[in-house]
Amino acid sequence: MFSNTVCFWLYLIVLIPSIICSLFLLYHLLINPALRTALNNHVIILVIFLGLIYEVTDIVWLIYYYHTNTAPISKPSFCLAWVLIDTAGYVTLSILVAWASIERHILIFHQNWVSTTKKRFFIHYLPLIILSLYPALFYIFIYCVLPCERYFDYNSALCDYFSCIYNRPAVTTWATSVNYIIPIFSIVVFSLALLLRVLYQKYRMRQRIQWRNYRKMAVQLLSISAVYILFLLPWTILSTAYIAGLPFSVGADFYAINSYLSYFVVMLTPFVCVMSLPELRKKFTSILLFQFGPARVVHPEMLTMTRLNPVRTITVMPKVQ
Repeated sequence: MFSNTVCFWLYLIVLIPSIICSLFLLYHLLINPALRTALNNHVIILVIFLGLIYEVTDIVWLIYYYHTNTAPISKPSFCLAWVLIDTAGYVTLSILVAWASIERHILIFHQNWVSTTKKRFFIHYLPLIILSLYPALFYIFIYCVLPCERYFDYNSALCDYFSCIYNRPAVTTWATSVNYIIPIFSIVVFSLALLLRVLYQKYRMRQRIQWRNYRKMAVQLLSISAVYILFLLPWTILSTAYIAGLPFSVGADFYAINSYLSYFVVMLTPFVCVMSLPELRKKFTSILLFQFGPARVVHPEMLTMTRLNPVRTITVMPKVQ
């Protein structure tokens, strides 16, 4: 496992530009009517907004811990809130991306399912509301409602919180399989299926205009899914093996490293979203070039103007290149 100093700098170096990128994304997605009203952008807006909250709370507190080796606030209420935000926030983002992987099939291949206001409510808006609220309600019930003796270690990440709730096999199995394993495998399966369906649809229909629309929505989702698959699929496979009976001593170090790297999913998602949106990618790139690109040079240029006879050469000052 990495040292706390390495963990501190790795998180900090990525977190700051990630927050800036998240604010840039939210501003342009909400201020632009075309981007704001597009159904395929709604889950993206929700993921970026919740991810930003997750960054400025949970990840900032982790950075503080890695710098000081102690919790930001040594109180049970804070530790309970920290664990709640960490688990509920992480699960919410994973579930929303999993739903986005499913919904893209509807938006691309079954647009008639969201052709009316009533259909859009039940197929599009209601799932977003339910899936956004479920993790918070589930973990509030687990951590705050069920009777259990709680222990906190203020000199450990997340206060090394252990709840006797997880001694109940039913709770542990549900939390691990439904909240962690199923969303990641859903992202893998439905993202791969989306890629294959889009490629097949392009081949079958041979309509470039429709293909551009399909490609834009597909690339937007597949780019985000790739980050989740890269960082979370190995951890998910190992978690599945543990549930199936694999001893926890097997792959313990690998599991710990992947748990640490999993937070990069949240921090990298804004960058992937910007790169997957052509309208914002160009604007974001131009801002970067303007701020960090080479200085523009101003110098005279020789222009040749022909007016009957003779040829006249004049110098024009200045011209910006």
